[in-house]
Amino acid sequence: MAEVRPFGVKFSEGIAYLKGKLPEVSVAWDDLAGPVHAKVFTVAGSTSTAMVSELHKAVVSAIDNGTTITDFRKQFDKTVAASGWSYNGSRGWRTQIIFDANMRSAHMAGRWSQLWAGKARRPFLQYRTAGDSKVRPAHRQWNGIIRAITDVFWTVFYPPNGWFCRCTVRAYSQAEVDTKGLNVETTPFEVKTRTVTKAGEPTDVVPVGVDPGWDHNVGVSWIAPEVALGRKLASLPATLRDKFIEKTISPAFQTALSERWKAFRSAFKTAEAPAAAAQIVGFIDGPSLTGLQSQLPETQLVSTAVAVTGAEVGALTWPAELLDNLPIHLRNYQAVLWDIEAKALVVVPGDIGKAFKRGRLGTISLKPATTGPARGALEVKNLGDSSAADLADPGRFNLLVGTLDRTFNAQVSDDLLFPA
Repeated sequence: MAEVRPFGVKFSEGIAYLKGKLPEVSVAWDDLAGPVHAKVFTVAGSTSTAMVSELHKAVVSAIDNGTTITDFRKQFDKTVAASGWSYNGSRGWRTQIIFDANMRSAHMAGRWSQLWAGKARRPFLQYRTAGDSKVRPAHRQWNGIIRAITDVFWTVFYPPNGWFCRCTVRAYSQAEVDTKGLNVETTPFEVKTRTVTKAGEPTDVVPVGVDPGWDHNVGVSWIAPEVALGRKLASLPATLRDKFIEKTISPAFQTALSERWKAFRSAFKTAEAPAAAAQIVGFIDGPSLTGLQSQLPETQLVSTAVAVTGAEVGALTWPAELLDNLPIHLRNYQAVLWDIEAKALVVVPGDIGKAFKRGRLGTISLKPATTGPARGALEVKNLGDSSAADLADPGRFNLLVGTLDRTFNAQVSDDLLFPA
C-alpha cells in the first residue's frame, strides 16, 4: 500500500517559506511572538543553534523531497544523539509537533502566496475544516464562511489556527459565487477573545478558538512579517504590548526586517514603489513609549510601529552600510532622549559609534505621524549624528531611557563619514 503524504504535492512557495527561516534556540515556543515564527525556525528547549539547524534541514528536506514523518524521525534521532539533547515529552509527540507545525504552516503560507497572486480572478475564500469528529467546535463554526480575501477576517482566522489544525481554504471567482448561489459575508466578524495566562500572569489575548501564537495569517507573516506583527500589537491592551515586544527580540527577525527595509529602499530607487507607501522598520518598546507619553500626554498612538515613508526615504543621509541595518540599530539602542526644541524622540544606537567622529553618536529622530501612510505610528524624520556633550545638555534634551555612553568610541580615528 502506498504511504499517505498528508500535505499533498510540494510547491515552490511552501519550500521557500521553510528555507527562508533562520534557526535559533529557545526555551519555549512562545518565547517568540507568533508572526516571528514565520521567519525563525526554533525548537522549544533546544540547546544549540547547530542542533536546531540540523532539524531545520530535515524539515526542509521533508517538504522538498516529499518525505514523511517516518523519515524525519530518523533524522531527528541522529541529530539528538549527536547533540546529546535531553528533551521533554515522548519521541512520538515531540517529532509529530515539530513536523506538523512546520509542514502545515509552510503549506498554508505558500498557499496564501498563490491565492494573493490570483485574487483578481478568485477574490473570495471559503473556510473549510477537515469535516470529521476531530474538528474543534470553534473551527466547525467557521466552516463554510466566505469572505473576500482582503477581508480583515483572514488576518487572524486564516488557517492553521492552532496545533494540529487541519483547516484550509478554497478560493472562488465571482462567477462561481453567482452560479452556486454562495453567500459572501461582508458585515464585520464579531471576534470574541480570551486572556492567556502563564504562572498566573496575563501574557496574551487571542480569539476564542485560536491557540496562543497562531492568531495571525502565516502567509502575511512570511511575506510582510512587520505588518503581521503590527496588527498583533495593535490588538493587544497597552499593558501587554511591552511584554509582547520583548518576544520580537530575535536576530533572525531583525534580519528579516532589515531585508524588507532594503527592498523598500531599492523599490524607490527604481521607481517601483508608490510615493505614498511606508515601511515599518521596528517597534517602540514600553519604556520608550512611556517616556514619549510623559512628554506628549495628548498624543495617542494607534500603533507602536516605527515607519519610514516614501517622502522621507530619499532624505535619510546615513551611509548605506548603516542605513541597511536601520531596524537593528533602532532596536539596539543605548539611550532614548526627548528633543525639547524639535519635539521629537531621539534614539541613540549603541552599536555604531565607530562610524562617527570621536565623541559623536548616531541619532534617529522620530515623531508621531498625524497624516500620511504612517498616521498613528512613529515616523523616522532624520538620521544623523551629534556630539555626546550636546546630547547631554539638559536644556535641549531630556534623558528618557538608558544612558549616554561614549567610551566605546573614545579611541576611534577622527576620519569622518559625516560633516561636522
